[in-house]
Amino acid sequence: MGIKNTEREELHKTIWSIAEELRGAVDGWEFKAYVLGAIFYRYISENLTNYINKLQADAGIENFDYAKMNDEEAEEAREMMVQEKGFFILPSQLFQNVAEHPEKNVNLNETLSNVFRSIEASATGTESEEQVKGLFSDFIIDSSRIGNSVEMRNKCISQVLIKVRDMQLSKKFIDNSIDTVGDTYEFLMGMYASNAGKSGGEYFTPQEVSEVLARIASFQNPHIHKVYDPACGSGSLLMKFVKYAGDNAKDIEFYGQEINPTTYNLCRINMFLHDVNYSKFDIQLGNTLTHPQHLGMKFDAIVSNPPYSKKWEGKENPILINDERYSPAGVLAPTSKSDLAFTMHMLYHLGETGTCAIVEFPGVLYRSLAAEKKIREYIVKNNFVDTVIQLPANLFFGVPIDTCIIVLKKNKKDNNVLFVDASKEYVKNGNKNKLEKTNQDAIVNAYAERKEKQYFSKLVSNDEILANSSNLSVASYVEKKQKNGKINIDFLNREIDELSNNITSDSLKLSNNYLSSNNKLMDMVKTHCPNGVDFIKLDELLDYIQPNPFIVKSTEYNDNYPIPVLTAGQSFILGYTDETEGVYKASPQNPVIIFDDFTTGFHWVDFNFKVKSSALKILKLKKNRNDIIRYIYMAMRTINYIPSNHQRHWISVYSKFEIPHPAPEVQKEIVSKLDDFTSLIHKIEKLIALRQKQYEYYREKLLTFK
Repeated sequence: MGIKNTEREELHKTIWSIAEELRGAVDGWEFKAYVLGAIFYRYISENLTNYINKLQADAGIENFDYAKMNDEEAEEAREMMVQEKGFFILPSQLFQNVAEHPEKNVNLNETLSNVFRSIEASATGTESEEQVKGLFSDFIIDSSRIGNSVEMRNKCISQVLIKVRDMQLSKKFIDNSIDTVGDTYEFLMGMYASNAGKSGGEYFTPQEVSEVLARIASFQNPHIHKVYDPACGSGSLLMKFVKYAGDNAKDIEFYGQEINPTTYNLCRINMFLHDVNYSKFDIQLGNTLTHPQHLGMKFDAIVSNPPYSKKWEGKENPILINDERYSPAGVLAPTSKSDLAFTMHMLYHLGETGTCAIVEFPGVLYRSLAAEKKIREYIVKNNFVDTVIQLPANLFFGVPIDTCIIVLKKNKKDNNVLFVDASKEYVKNGNKNKLEKTNQDAIVNAYAERKEKQYFSKLVSNDEILANSSNLSVASYVEKKQKNGKINIDFLNREIDELSNNITSDSLKLSNNYLSSNNKLMDMVKTHCPNGVDFIKLDELLDYIQPNPFIVKSTEYNDNYPIPVLTAGQSFILGYTDETEGVYKASPQNPVIIFDDFTTGFHWVDFNFKVKSSALKILKLKKNRNDIIRYIYMAMRTINYIPSNHQRHWISVYSKFEIPHPAPEVQKEIVSKLDDFTSLIHKIEKLIALRQKQYEYYREKLLTFK
């Protein structure tokens, strides 16, 4: 920690001194391009020099120094260096040579222009061209912003080069314990907060937040090969994976897209500063939502802090509703708020075993806009939402509002969402709040343990969330602690009022026609099919699969393992296994029914699983049928049959039972109504529990009244 702080102090001192030298000559926020450009120029020069010197040393040539070679001799290494490093720099063009006495070079502007053009040109026509082209485009030598004459501009640039030259950092930038680009950004924003917030705050994520995202996305995700950020900014989120990957970092490929040309360049610079080979990153420039550059690719980890509630084309572009990224939800995010468009984009790119961690504006979790509500409903119904974390306010430069983290997965082992209220996990740092190591640990541990803790974390079923208008706001589920540690009656009363209103609204939607008897399904069939309906045997609708290939080998279960082991009996989930072979691939799009052949108990399953024994059958819809399997499952629940002997019942008895068979569109309508009814029951049960807490509060008040 001491070394880290020393390096950071040295960096900050250098930046401050450059700012003092350039005060009045360059706008505070804009001069970042000159600072970072000079740091980058120094780094790639030293990196190339060290690399060549080591090659010579390994070949037995001692005391070799590439920086002292003449350019003609050095040309022999060009092809190999471009292949290895992605670029080439002649000895005379190295930072250490140009910056040795820049104040004496009356043609410094021309020298640097030629150097930068030469470096970029060295990659032309090679595999690295795309990643090197335009890297120095923001280091504008002839800008009037740094001086009205060549002499004044040269003096300004000379001062920057000297200051960066004299920085006492590790000889190899990659060895530094700090994030040079990230720290530079953060320090500059602190110096020029108001301006930085307007132009830079939207794409820079504080490093401690980046740390949390990287830790979450890498937790129990050991085989990370491809990392992606669709709004990558300067690349700080991507770079955190280098730290957590350790020796495996060299095997990780980094992908990103950025709409801002300046930060697009900075992201590529950041890759080189972290010694990421050009063949291991693919950073693209452009609008991710309308012109995506990585379509079809799936990623092991996605981390992002996309723009908050920015406008986008949305429904104004008629082809977007058919885009495979957005179409599954059946609606586009509002044109005035692109947040959930980014969410759907990332969900599309997420691999089946991957993790996606997104920083969001909290409004996206609860806003009543019809389109946003429908998208939230889609991601909850399909069990994609793993965790929602409320972050402390005032963490981001230029963003005084609260922010949150939403974690998405496609391979969840339960049907709950973990809500974490980390709004108090911070320390004051000047006029900003900051996540210290203990705060970060508290958040990540809550995510990893996935347990309930009063006033801090709560597990909520997808059904309850759907019943609550797909509201994903942490405040709707995690009770706030009052100073006296007692029940927060205001929170409780508000929750009861909201739930009561929801129940009233839902009850009105469910016609009394559907609630007239205990057999709701038959009531609905009669309502929708007044002229009668055909009946059909279950074995004409469902095929069965023997479970033997999916039986678990070891019963040494662990809650931290990813794959649930199921039984069709009352227990349902017996435990979790780490066995990855012989897993049945179920999903919300391809659900199945597991059926106990002896007891005739059964369960609905829409997630990957293994089974305990051969005493069950896996039921799925026949290939030639267009029926709704959810309807069949609900119809099976109306069958009143109690086994009287110990035998396998599916083939001999149960599959011969007949169920009413309306048209598929009617089946769909009935399923929707019954799911609504089930949701209503859950709400009523929750309301009863809340009313009990309310009663206990007022009873205590009455008994202690004086």
